[in-house]
Amino acid sequence: MSSGSPSTLRPQFTLTPALKTVLLAWGVLLIGAFVLYSINSSNTASLRNDVNQTRKSIEDLRIDHETGNPKLQSELELAREESRSLTERINQLEAALGEDSVVSIERDLTKSELAVQKANAAKHEGIANAVVRDLGKLKNLQMEWAALESKILNGSVGSRIAGSAKHLERVVEILQQERPTAEKIVEWESQLNPLLEPFTQVESETSIVAITDEHSKLLSDLGKELKAQATEFQRQKLLLESVQRETSGLAPHELTLVDAIEQQRVQRERVEQDRLTQVRETARAEAQKAGDERIAKAEQGLTNDRLKQKEQDIADENEQVAAEGRLKDLKHKATLAGLTEEANRAEDSLRWAQLDREMQRDMNEINGLLRAYTSPGYAYRPDDTKGPVSYSLIKSSGGLEQTRKGLGSLFFIATGNSDRDRGGLPPGVGGHISSATPVAPIERAQALLVKYGELMVRKGMLAP
Repeated sequence: MSSGSPSTLRPQFTLTPALKTVLLAWGVLLIGAFVLYSINSSNTASLRNDVNQTRKSIEDLRIDHETGNPKLQSELELAREESRSLTERINQLEAALGEDSVVSIERDLTKSELAVQKANAAKHEGIANAVVRDLGKLKNLQMEWAALESKILNGSVGSRIAGSAKHLERVVEILQQERPTAEKIVEWESQLNPLLEPFTQVESETSIVAITDEHSKLLSDLGKELKAQATEFQRQKLLLESVQRETSGLAPHELTLVDAIEQQRVQRERVEQDRLTQVRETARAEAQKAGDERIAKAEQGLTNDRLKQKEQDIADENEQVAAEGRLKDLKHKATLAGLTEEANRAEDSLRWAQLDREMQRDMNEINGLLRAYTSPGYAYRPDDTKGPVSYSLIKSSGGLEQTRKGLGSLFFIATGNSDRDRGGLPPGVGGHISSATPVAPIERAQALLVKYGELMVRKGMLAP
């Protein structure tokens, strides 16, 4: 047998290095895919680890190819295609795994929310049951109280209490305290029934009652109120029962409890009425005393003011008398010296000074009767300014003539068409003197104007 003939002991097909590489790559890819598929349903972390190892193996083969024999190029092209296909499949599996995780998390979150809602519903259902119990307790207490109150007020039990002042006082205090009425209990029940409907009308055992914040607050507030009312009602009932037990051994009184309570009420009202009467009398006496003190103080002050004013008037009059004396002396000296003009001026000044002193004595009367002429106004003035009446206008109208006509003219200026207060002058019909008009005040006003009119102009009390 020549060395060039084929040997029957050798296989007909020889594995080249390139083919071995391709087969190895395929094997690795198939193993990785099988492992990925198997672990997808059990362990995501292990699957990702195998995928990373597979990718590393493929990358190692690619590096071997790039640095090794170029003859492997054609065989590895197919391996690359398969590798890309496998990579896409792996990415799809990873995405599917991610979605499954999200769905699982959402499912777990939904279960958690449902658990919270169930717990919240159970809590509020417990609160609602407690409110129902407290309402029922109030109804029972009200019936028990009515029976106990009727028994005590009109029976022998109450007459025993009436015989003890201490226990009678305690019972009156208990009975005067507030308790829920039947109308109030009906109102609470009307408020509670709508709040119970979500718990009593559940469609199935798996249904969950959603409780709003407002619903929760209303139920909680009503529960607190009913619990407090029931506690207080129970306390009052126990106190009344304790009084009944404490007086059970006493002898009955001649009065029933209701009569004793009424008698005590009348007595208290009488005592209170007497107290109020005493308070009023005391207050009246104190007020009268304080008023008397104020009046006395005011009178004393007025007296002091009058004394001071009188003293001032006397001082002013003394000063005026002294001034008049000086003027008289000046006139006498001027006459002796033959100074006629100076003597006339001194005499004139003396006349005005004496008139001013007399006017001060009549000032109260002037301020009352002549107010219709001296107070500010626009009527009967020489211009449109506001001020007193013009003296020359009064004189020119004949108001200073001591006749009936003169009085009428003077009275018309004061009351006929004037914007001033008429003062002490009588009222007139259209400013005219009638048969019912008292004339004396008008005549006195005219006399004052005749005597002091010019001096009043000098002092600015009348307009020129």
